Amino acid sequence: MTRALLLALGLAITAPCAAASTTGTIGVQLIIFSRCEINSQPQQALPQIDCGRHVSAQPRVTESVLKQDAMSKESGKLVIVEW
Repeated sequence: MTRALLLALGLAITAPCAAASTTGTIGVQLIIFSRCEINSQPQQALPQIDCGRHVSAQPRVTESVLKQDAMSKESGKLVIVEW
């Protein structure tokens, strides 16, 4: 029992030392697009958003209809744009 405890304690102490001596690099690239164009027309269901003319930069657009007011018979839409 004491041997197992000492072994576990020894491994717990040496593990951070081994991790600290490991080196490496990570290749990362960040592209920031400065401008997005939003076009909303009444005949379109969702607004058209164009960011930097790159497929990977396009946001996700979702739409949900809010409650309809029974008195005025008006309803609202919630449009969420996620980048």
